[in-house]
Amino acid sequence: MQRLLEAARSLDTGTVARTVRELMDDHGVAEVWTRVCVPALHHVTGDVAVEHALSQGVAHGLDLVSAPRHDDIRTNHVLLACAPREAHSLPLRALAAALFERRIGTFLLGAEVPWSALRAAVHRTVPGTAIVWSQQPGTADPAMLLALAARFPATRFAVAGPGWDPAPAGLPHLTSIEDAVSACVPVAAGRPPDADW
Repeated sequence: MQRLLEAARSLDTGTVARTVRELMDDHGVAEVWTRVCVPALHHVTGDVAVEHALSQGVAHGLDLVSAPRHDDIRTNHVLLACAPREAHSLPLRALAAALFERRIGTFLLGAEVPWSALRAAVHRTVPGTAIVWSQQPGTADPAMLLALAARFPATRFAVAGPGWDPAPAGLPHLTSIEDAVSACVPVAAGRPPDADW
């Protein structure tokens, strides 16, 4: 974590990105996200320039980890989106990278996704799983999400992030990146996970 913090304090996003990629290549996305990136992001809260340098560098590092290297990626099996008015999309980028390690393709809609756009994306891609992130309680709308889930019974909907408290009735609340990966793997892959994943 210290290497990330030093690079972020120097506003050196390139070094942050390279460090994130190296760590994730060595230890895996979920472990580095949980044990290094999240604590580092909490550590710099309040110092806006450093926080932005760190988050931007981590985002670039996640993109490097997720750069296409396999020809057998299963595309569009997991759809990832932030709730409307929710700007914090970095956790979903981490999840996309962690799923990429399992050769599971994602369609990442990103921040502040209107319900109409999420509905259209589910209709077009027919994902096995759709996960909606909410960081702040004010961005979560359980009624809208439940209505969307009822409209697309072939897609398993789940919520993630502290904004979903309490979670909508009947939908899984994924409270860690490990939970989210576990929830996506069997549905997205069409079979239970095995040692090759």
